[in-house]
Order: sequence, then C-alpha cells, then structure tokens
Amino acid sequence: MLLRRALATGLAATLATAGAAVLALDGGLPTTYDGGLELAAATGCASEPEPSTFTPTPSPSATATTSPSPTATPSPRTSPTASPTASPTTPTTPPADPEPVTSVEVVQANIKSGTELSKFRADLRKVFKTCPDFVTYNEVPMRQPQYLAPAGYAIWRTPGQYTGATPVVWRTDRWTAEARGTTMISNLQGYGRGQRVMWGVRYANWVTLRSVDGQQTVSLVSVHIAPKSERTTKLLGPSINRLGALVSQLSSSGPVLVGGDFNRHYKSREYPRALLQQHGMNAVYDLSGRYAPTGDHFGATIDYVMVRPAAVFSVLAQTTRELNSDHDALVVELALPEQTVGEPVISFAAGTTVNDPLATSQRARGAVARSLLTALRSVPEGGTLRVQTSSLDMRRFANKLLDTARRGVTVQVLTGTAANTPAEEFLVRRLAEIPGSWLRHRPEAVDASVPRTTVLASRAGATPRTVLELDRALARSIVTERTVLRTETAKKAYKSRVRAFGAIADPPVVEEPTEPTDPAGPTEPTEPTEPAQP
Repeated sequence: MLLRRALATGLAATLATAGAAVLALDGGLPTTYDGGLELAAATGCASEPEPSTFTPTPSPSATATTSPSPTATPSPRTSPTASPTASPTTPTTPPADPEPVTSVEVVQANIKSGTELSKFRADLRKVFKTCPDFVTYNEVPMRQPQYLAPAGYAIWRTPGQYTGATPVVWRTDRWTAEARGTTMISNLQGYGRGQRVMWGVRYANWVTLRSVDGQQTVSLVSVHIAPKSERTTKLLGPSINRLGALVSQLSSSGPVLVGGDFNRHYKSREYPRALLQQHGMNAVYDLSGRYAPTGDHFGATIDYVMVRPAAVFSVLAQTTRELNSDHDALVVELALPEQTVGEPVISFAAGTTVNDPLATSQRARGAVARSLLTALRSVPEGGTLRVQTSSLDMRRFANKLLDTARRGVTVQVLTGTAANTPAEEFLVRRLAEIPGSWLRHRPEAVDASVPRTTVLASRAGATPRTVLELDRALARSIVTERTVLRTETAKKAYKSRVRAFGAIADPPVVEEPTEPTDPAGPTEPTEPTEPAQP
C-alpha cells in the first residue's frame, strides 16, 4: 500500500505539466482520448514513467575516435580507401524482468447515475487514489470511457443503457487482457411504478487478464444485482445462478474476482450466502471476518468483492471511501499467489465472448477459438455434438472434432461448401470409420458466402443443451478478425436449432407427381351386339 501511495504522489507531480492520453476499449472499439489532465494529475495513475536520467559510463576498454578535420594532414598509415573507423558503442542497460504480482487492489464503485460531473470526477479521484489494479463500476452506462479509465488503464463493456452499466477497468502496466465478454444476469422487461429504467434487466461485464510476467491469470467480473421490489423479488436466485455459471466458466483460466452492488445486506436473511457458496463464491468479509456499511443505506453493507476460490486469497487491507454517490467505494487489497492455476470446467454461462485480433498476446487473439475448443472437450462420452458451419477450413478444429468423436461422442458436421476443403477432406475420411459420426455438404441450405458457425452440444460440462454461435466460419479468421461468440443455455433455443439441423441433414424426399394411369390399360371400343332371340 505504501508503494502505491508513493507511486501516486510521484506521478501526480509529473502530470502537473504533461499531457495525457487514454487508450480505452469501450465495447471492443479502440478510443483514443487526448485530455483528462485534471483527472489524471489528481489520480497520479495516468502517467508514463519519467525518462531515466541515468547516463551509462563508457567501458574502460572502449577507445574514442574523432573524425579528422578537413585541413588535417592525412596519416601515412591511413589508406584513402580504408574503411571508416567504427564509432564506439555505449553500453545499454538490459530491460529488467517484470516484477511478479504478489498483491492486487480492487475497488468496487457504484457511482450513482445522474451525479453531476464535478462530483462524479471528484469521486473518480478517490477511486484511483492508490492506483488500484482493478475497478468494477455500477450505474455508469452513459459515462465516457476517458473518465472511467484514465491513462494507464483500459476498460471493457458492451455499450448500451443496460449492458454498459457495469464496466471493468484494469492497469495496463501490470495486466494484459486475454478475453472479454458480457453476460445477461436477469432480463425481466417492463417498468415498475415510478421507475424510469427497467430494474429487472441486468448484465455483467467481464475480462480475463494475465500478469505481464505471464505467471498469473485472473478474471474480473462487474455485476449489479436487481434491487428488491414488487416486480423483482423473485430474480435474486436465478441471478446468482447465472453469475455462478459465469464464474465457474471463467475459473478454468484461474482465480475470479467479482465486484458489485448485490442490494442485500451482508447480515440479512435475504443475503444468498448458501447459493453463493454453492457456486464457490465468498465475500471478502468472509475472509477478513469484518464488514462495514458501504453507503447511505441505513448502515447496510450491500457492496461486495467476491473471490473464487477463497483458498488462494487472503485479505491484506479492507476499507471504504466516502463518495458523493450514495455508495461508498469498497477498497480491498488481496494477496495473490505468484502462480495461478485454473479449475476444471464445470459449466457454461449464457453470454458473449469477444477476441482482440490486434492484441500482441496470442491468447487474446485466440480467446474465441479457445472457448470453442474448451466446449468441445467438455462434451461427455455418449453425448452428441452437432456443428453447422459455412466452411471448415482449419485443421486444428478438424483434429479436435475427430478427438471428440474418438472419445465416444457422436459428431455430426454440416458445411456450406460444395467441395471439400483440406480440413473437411481429412475429417470426412476419419469420421467414416466411426459409426454415427459424419460430415455432409449442404451448399443449398448453408450459405457459404455468409460466415457463420453454430455448435450444439447435448451437454458441455454440467450444462445441458448448450448452443454456441459465432459470426465466422471455422477458419483462421476466428483469430485474425474480431469475432463474437454467443452462448445460449435455454432448452427452447437448443431444441429449435436441433430440429433445424436435422431438417438440413436429412431433408425429406419429395417425389415428383405423375399422371394417374389405369393399371389395366386402355380398352378398344367394341361393336354393339344384338340381344339373343328367345
């Protein structure tokens, strides 16, 4: 904590006379902001490091030489055509290895919607006072990213009145984004009496981050659970279950941190303690053994930082900061192991995952591909995996589909190509050896000109009837271009897509109508005969 304060003080002095720029990812679109100097100077977390004033001392063995003066007499030992003497090189200090992250500071800040700008910016100065690693926001759908993420920080959210209310923010000098997405927590449409927003519509934004030394991977989730009202009273349980499914899915990469306003007092009977623990989530209050009011709510504690798994974290510091908002900022410093490991995938959550094709990190570029491959690995023996794609042109996916079939999963693939791609040709030959599995071409029903893929898993981990849809074919473009993966877990959505898949895979045979014919054939007319005489 002392190091953070010293850093804040030093950087604030630097920023007093320097400009600042913000590179924020708001909804996946890079936004450059030139300004915000007042906020940046106040936070002390938005400056590039000061240029070093250290001047290396030349090596004693180096010999300095000077170019001869134009009027100097040439030395008889120097040939006019001789190669010029090499200039001495100044030794450079090799870049230091990044220091391991041993602790992280998380700030949960619900900054009340409608707070006037001057008070809002004053609240942000308190949020960034000690240069936290992570910030989770609530109630800021229309606030500009340059305020929410000053220079030195990046931001993720899906823009929108409801999807954009809960962004996540992280320090870019310590963490690199690998994957990001947005998940629906509740979707009760309609307005209650006197409401101007739909209290029942809630989304969580999340990001998976890797430390700059590559040793730790942590996911950060921002959520705002619907408050209790006549219309929303039954949303708490389903909301926690959806959040738990998301946290379970993210935990395959490493520990997960959740920040948010849960609108339930920590010590009340309504606090969903058992359900949270069922999903492996613990409030930091459970770890520290103490809690405090988090705003102007009659002494209630309703803002939280949750962790999973609790065993890898310990609370080093925990406090609140008074804000102009009706919520206090919750500030928690947590010890983090020098290396993190993920848990086995247990479930999948409905929502979106987005890659970053411009990232320097291969894992960030391959976020969607990795999520898709994880789903394939999670289909159990005896299950069924159906894949419909405009084209399968990536050997990596073909290999994984074959591995899945060899594990005892029925794998059925429909493509929109008229002829095999190399990956499809490989898979056709191999799947022919496995009863029940196949690859079929359906160019008349699957438009190959519209890149799209649908994956239907009868079960993925503990999640039955999982639907994954992406706006790309199964090709390298999943990594090289911005790709959105949407996951659905609703029974109705799965069944409707399975029926559509079956109709394309085995279209009904329609026979052409023929003219009706007399099976006895035409008869020749006969002459009338006279009746017999009696």
